[in-house]
Amino acid sequence: MPIGSLADRMPVGAFVPFLIGAMILAIAYGSSFLLVDVLRAAGRNAAEAGNIISIGTIATLAGCVGAGRFAERIGILPLIICSAVMMACAMACFAGLGVLGIGIAYTGGLLLGLGWSVFYILAPIQLIHCLKPAGRIEALTLLSGSQMLGIGLSAPLGHLLVRGLGSPAMIYVCYGLFCLIAAGLMVWARRALKTIDQLPMVAVALTIPLASGIVGARTVFPVIMIGLSACVFSGLSTFQTLYAESRDLSSGTFFLTFTVTTVALRFSIASHIGKLPLGKLVFTMFALTLSALVLLAVNEKSMTLYIMATLLFAIGYGLTYSTLNAMIVNLADERGLSIPVASQVFTIGYFIGAFGFPYIAGGIIRSYGIDMTLLLLMAIVVVNMIVTMTVFRRGVTAL
Repeated sequence: MPIGSLADRMPVGAFVPFLIGAMILAIAYGSSFLLVDVLRAAGRNAAEAGNIISIGTIATLAGCVGAGRFAERIGILPLIICSAVMMACAMACFAGLGVLGIGIAYTGGLLLGLGWSVFYILAPIQLIHCLKPAGRIEALTLLSGSQMLGIGLSAPLGHLLVRGLGSPAMIYVCYGLFCLIAAGLMVWARRALKTIDQLPMVAVALTIPLASGIVGARTVFPVIMIGLSACVFSGLSTFQTLYAESRDLSSGTFFLTFTVTTVALRFSIASHIGKLPLGKLVFTMFALTLSALVLLAVNEKSMTLYIMATLLFAIGYGLTYSTLNAMIVNLADERGLSIPVASQVFTIGYFIGAFGFPYIAGGIIRSYGIDMTLLLLMAIVVVNMIVTMTVFRRGVTAL
């Protein structure tokens, strides 16, 4: 099917339920932050939450590898619907922790990681399959905004439910019902999408030859950039409490400011972002991120500087994922490479940085402290800026 027959924008009747469903599933995924409360209420060691999440991480990586292969057979949205049901089952497992024992929680971690990875890797591909290159950045930005909003709402909504229902386990009962609602919304979106043209379901499976084609071509640059960006985000987020304590500040200020700013930015600028020069946009995002890290490093105990640095970081990092995702799929499209595989390789690059870097950063913090970690994060951003200049100086893309 020629690209010209695709839509400039997703039909509202499909896109709105799709985004709401994405937000709901992100709320369920963010519920992993509440596992400590449920474990304590069940009389278990709260430290076991880390082991349960680790099981989920392994399942997430496994889901990334297999999602495309299954999507070729049954379709993208049917598999996303299955992932929503899988996440509902994960919520049920967590809710039953107090009655059925700790083993059911590990099963929940496995189902949560698998369900989320299938959704996370396929949702952008579904949008890409429906849209022309010019419309992809806007749609992907709105999708990432919905996901960030859901993750940001998860913990405060959970605490509100605990106060109203009186039991941490009831959080997961409610979130399980939410996941079933998300599955229904995806069914609705699927029916609405039948009225528009979409790219054929070919070369969606993540195979070694197709992945090698992406990595071996210049399409690898956005993968490098998102992997490095994920290192910066995960490193700063994971150890934000340590940073805040070292400056007598509250890490809650960082997370609240970051979430509100990022969500507002993604929803407000989505319709305009595709019109901006891509090279300058990417370089500016990295420059803002670097400025934020410099402010964090020089800040001693100023709340004003802390908020300013967080705002800069939210603006700089907030649009990185959707912009680079659109960049890699458009590059793959220009070069006749598999668009779905390009998106999957991109997501895996993000997961490798997000899950792998905290281990490295943790070792640096133990040996040298949080300030040395900030210097490392700055160096990573500088590398990203150099890669960006190299890419666009060579004219890798005409976007």
